[in-house]
Amino acid sequence: MLLEDAAEMNLLYDFYGGLLKEKQKDIFRMYYAEDLSLSEIAADISMSRQGVHDALKKSAAALVAYERALGLVAKHALAERTVSLAGAAIDRLAEECARDPALADRLRDIRVMLDRLDPVI
Repeated sequence: MLLEDAAEMNLLYDFYGGLLKEKQKDIFRMYYAEDLSLSEIAADISMSRQGVHDALKKSAAALVAYERALGLVAKHALAERTVSLAGAAIDRLAEECARDPALADRLRDIRVMLDRLDPVI
């Protein structure tokens, strides 16, 4: 790959791609999602190979800068880990408290709330 890890770039694009210019989006998508070479992209959009390279480099730098400024990917990852850890803790508590039906019901209610959060993040 030309720049950074492809998975990381795609994740940044998922969060911040809408902030790129249309041509940057097209080039980025062709390179990272469609796995086209710089030459193939250049031929497809009538641009020089160096121009495509520069556009990709600029797009990647912009996505990284957005993440540094806003931190949405990091916050999302933290929220996912937190929900996962909380779910595991609830499951362990539910096993330990199975003898107390009232407590088990309260834990199930908490689990339902947590499960509702999971698709959101």
